[in-house]
Amino acid sequence: MMSATDTTQTRVRTNRSAQMVLGSFMAGVPALWWGYGTDIDTANVLRAGRSFLDGDYQFSRPPGNFPYEITAYVLDSVGGAPLLVLASMVAAAVALLLLAGLVRREGHDPLPVLAVVALSPWWWVASTSTGDYLVAVALVLGGAHARLVGRSFIAGVCFGLAIGIRASTVGLVGAWILAELWRNRSQLPALLRVGGVTVAVGALCFVPAWLSADQSFAFVTTETQVTSLTTLVGRWGVKNLAFWGPFTVLVLAAWFFQWLPSLRSAWADSLLTRFSLIGLVWVELVYLRFPWKPLHLLPALVFVALLVGRSERRIAYAVAGGLALNAIVALTVAAPDIPHRATTGDLDVQLRRGVLITDIECRLEDGALGEWPPIGSDEAYDRSVGIFDCQTQLWRSGPRVPIDQGDAVVQMFGAPGLDGAE
Repeated sequence: MMSATDTTQTRVRTNRSAQMVLGSFMAGVPALWWGYGTDIDTANVLRAGRSFLDGDYQFSRPPGNFPYEITAYVLDSVGGAPLLVLASMVAAAVALLLLAGLVRREGHDPLPVLAVVALSPWWWVASTSTGDYLVAVALVLGGAHARLVGRSFIAGVCFGLAIGIRASTVGLVGAWILAELWRNRSQLPALLRVGGVTVAVGALCFVPAWLSADQSFAFVTTETQVTSLTTLVGRWGVKNLAFWGPFTVLVLAAWFFQWLPSLRSAWADSLLTRFSLIGLVWVELVYLRFPWKPLHLLPALVFVALLVGRSERRIAYAVAGGLALNAIVALTVAAPDIPHRATTGDLDVQLRRGVLITDIECRLEDGALGEWPPIGSDEAYDRSVGIFDCQTQLWRSGPRVPIDQGDAVVQMFGAPGLDGAE
């Protein structure tokens, strides 16, 4: 039974966590009037949602994310960009609340964990833009919550929808199942039920894409050109630096070597530690193979926050401070040999405006806030590409070179894309 002191401390922690979530949500409110954000897939997502309702579904990118595409189009039809951005903000707030709940269940103060996540400028970018990133994260965390209270069916539905929205989320779901199973083999029957529901729901999400590809598995392919492992490692490195910022990287490196001796006991004692470590390795390995948008590293941010925030409060706040600094000042270290089609690069260290400043400037630059072109038009696609192109200066040194159709790499089924072209 909890003492009065414990009850008071729990209430204080809950209030502080709620204030952090509310503050993060309110920070995004101005963006409701700044268009759809800076995601390159905006035009294609809206086109895909409309095409389904028109009876001729064409997914936005392989392998499709049908639940998000149709939801985004309906929200846009009802309330335009403000409602779509508001939905992203709600997803971000839900994800933070679920994260706080998981940490609290293990007896830790969630505030340091929330600070690491909420103070990342990339979290703000995702929560104020069209994009499925935080919806998928929230669903994975919701599935984890459902598992901890014995709701296997609900967990499976959440996990399956998360995979249907972002296929790479399959590794995060697998990370949770492995983390549970590692210390408690008696949960195998329940986890098998979770897995069965997950597979069924996830598979249903991809049926429209399968039908669109003439009932073949062509929808799972990507036409991204990869020249060498060196190129992949280079892109992975410069975009990780853009995501975390140099100060955060140094703090995390120092913390890791300090924390490493306790890894064995932490692994054995904590479900969240096992989940975070397995999930973090998965995210970074997938990103090494597909080093596209920095926003793809958002699950890694959650996992790092779980590891650091429950380890040492002082280090967690140092990491949060480094992420906040990255919002103001960014560091780029390499210039591509051919902008948007890089195979090699030159060392070129430059200080730039940070993630938050740059992202807001990209939203407000000439033409970005004008009336959105008709859905499905070349002008709509060019608008998405142009706004995203502005964002690429956050990880690429050298002068800004506007994207031209001749420079773009075809890497989305039926439509050119830029994510991996740097």
